[in-house]
Parts: sequence; structure tokens; C-alpha cells
Amino acid sequence: MLIHNVAERNEAAKRRMRALLYFLKEETISDLRTLKKVVGYKGKHNHAMYKLLNKAVAMGLLIKHEYPVLTGKKSLWGLSMQGLAMVVSADDKVFPAYFEPGKLKHSTLEHRLLNQRVRIALEEKGGTGWLNGDRREFMLRYPGFRHRPDGIITLSSGAIVAVETERSMKTRARYISIINSHLAASDAGRWHYAMYVMQNNKTKIALIRLFDSIRTVVRNGILVPFNAKNREMFLFRTIDELEQTPASDD
Repeated sequence: MLIHNVAERNEAAKRRMRALLYFLKEETISDLRTLKKVVGYKGKHNHAMYKLLNKAVAMGLLIKHEYPVLTGKKSLWGLSMQGLAMVVSADDKVFPAYFEPGKLKHSTLEHRLLNQRVRIALEEKGGTGWLNGDRREFMLRYPGFRHRPDGIITLSSGAIVAVETERSMKTRARYISIINSHLAASDAGRWHYAMYVMQNNKTKIALIRLFDSIRTVVRNGILVPFNAKNREMFLFRTIDELEQTPASDD
């Protein structure tokens, strides 16, 4: 919807710029599809979004980076040091990262972008306090756990959920190790659920079946059956389910 009042239009532009910078303060980089959701632009047309991104680049707040894909090139936008200076605060326990294109790992990029979609889907349903598992702040807040999930978020119900964004399957032994870590975190009162989010239903079914095949896990240093009581904290969703339906912790 067009805003005709100049003051209101300028304030809306400032809100979108703030939303963009604060999202990238946590995520460092992202793509057009994700950032469009972050600032609240809807519809098929991207003119307004490109205008916002180009303005941020011209102001030195963002860095645009193109990388090759099978169909040509794909663009990313990352937070510059100047942009970071706009959003860093005295309350930050760890100095956030800024975008350095030369250090970008293309092998993990698609996982990173999918993880951002999961975050946004959960936040749209009332989730708050998202923290990426690969951040130093996560290690300071949750010390002593061998496995770090892809993110932590508190749902509107108050349930704290560890998010596992799965683009590919791991080995059975690796999942058992991760399960043991999540159970230990639950017993320590760190988080209540572990939500596995997959790209499609086939992978979701395969992962559920793999969990079905696990007979025992370690809890409180003791080998215990992986029964309904020990499985109840594990949730399974596809990204489509998460983006289309209310988040649930039951």
C-alpha cells in the first residue's frame, strides 16, 4: 500500500532500514527473498526492495556480493563495518560479525539461508530471542554441551526450542550423539524441545524412521530405552509446514 503522507513514508523507510540492519547484525549475510520478508515487502515485484538495498549499499551500510550458481549469478547482501556500527550496543556480550566476502563459505551457504527461513517462520508465529548456534554468544550462554544446534528460539507458549535445520541426512551414530546432547540440555533446563526442520516430506519421513530405529540412548550417564518419554522432546517439520501453519510444541 502506498503511503501518501511524506512524514509517514519517511518513518516507514527508516523502520525498514532498521529491520534490515538488525537482522543482519545477527545473520551477517542474506539474500533478496529473505530480506524482503524481513522488512515486510509482499507481492511479486522487487523494485522497492532493490531500491532499499541499493540505498543501503550507497550509504556504505551493506556490501553486495555476487557468486556463481548453475543458472548464472546470485546476489547476497552483507553488513559492512559501517553498518554494524549503526546497530552494535553496549549490551552486546560479543562484538558481532561483519561481512567479509573473501571468507564466505559457499559450501554452507544454502544451509545458512534455509536456517534464516526457519527463523523468520518461527518469529512470524510469535517466536522471540533467536540466537544462532554458531555464534560465540551461544557458547557463552550455553556452555558445556558438545553439540550446538543451528539456533535457539522461545515460542509464544514460553517453550524454548533448539532448531536443527537439516538439508542432508547424517549417520545414525551422529544422530544418537546429538540426541544424547539434547536430552542432557533438557535435563539441565536449557531448552524444552529440539525441532528438526527439513526441505521436503521425504527427508522428514526418512528421519522419523531413522529415529524409530534407535533403541537406546544415554541420559544422565545411563543407557536408557529411546521410548516415548525420551522421544517426546523431538519435533519434525518441513519448511513448508512451518511457513504455512502455526508453530506447535506438542
